Amino acid sequence: MDVQRYISSGIIESYVAGLATDPEVRDLHSAMAQSPELKAAVDAVQLDMERYVEMQSVPPPPTEKDKLFLLINNDQSAEMVDVMAAGPVPAYAYEAEVPRERKPLQLVHPAWRVVAAAAIAGLIGCGYYIFQQSGQQNEWKAKYEAIVLEKETMLAENKTFQTRMEESQTMLTTIRNMKTVNMYTVTPTRPGLLATVYWNQKTQEVLLTVHNLPEPAADQQYQLWSIVNGKPVDAGVFEMGSAATGFQKMKAVPGAQMFAVTLEKKGGSPTPTLTAMYLAGKVAG
Repeated sequence: MDVQRYISSGIIESYVAGLATDPEVRDLHSAMAQSPELKAAVDAVQLDMERYVEMQSVPPPPTEKDKLFLLINNDQSAEMVDVMAAGPVPAYAYEAEVPRERKPLQLVHPAWRVVAAAAIAGLIGCGYYIFQQSGQQNEWKAKYEAIVLEKETMLAENKTFQTRMEESQTMLTTIRNMKTVNMYTVTPTRPGLLATVYWNQKTQEVLLTVHNLPEPAADQQYQLWSIVNGKPVDAGVFEMGSAATGFQKMKAVPGAQMFAVTLEKKGGSPTPTLTAMYLAGKVAG
């Protein structure tokens, strides 16, 4: 299963945000059942979303609580005043002497007034919360889009890194099938110089990597030569500085017994300047 396809497609974010279509939801559920890695990725995005929403939540103002209790207390006080105003019940007023009148049906029990007040306060709090959230909608959307963009950037960088790793692995496999020729300094006045040639004797492919060479003048350039039956054959000029990182592909060389490097005018020379030879190395038999 291609887990990276789900991660990079944005379907996970749509699923967590409740924006995915029914077919996308069914497909993602099926894929999560088969891939613990994908399930973990979905859980991680969902946890990040929950933390973000919790961080952005705004509780109702403390004054709403005071208003609620004030409403309840005022209601109960009013009932007590009504009872006191009625006066004491006479001692001789037996139940048998009281005319049996049909009492009106009490539609609202006093206890339910408390519940109603609490519900009203809750609605006020929810309305305030919704108002605050609607005011922050654009900000939240921008932050969410920034998170998604950051994740997409990380995925793109990870893909680039994987591509480079694959290229490096391919390069290492190629080098294992090539002859290694180390070229060392040829004069005592230039100690410690070093470069390496990798030569495939079957395909004649040549790769060069420079370890230590002084930077040439602006109008000069190093040139690689292969020595075939005692004669120098041009293998191309190569770059230095930041352009010399890694391997540089040179001209194909058939039947070389030796490699050498000379310093020539920029663009190279048809014949090597022997007095300006910096490196040389023999091909091992």
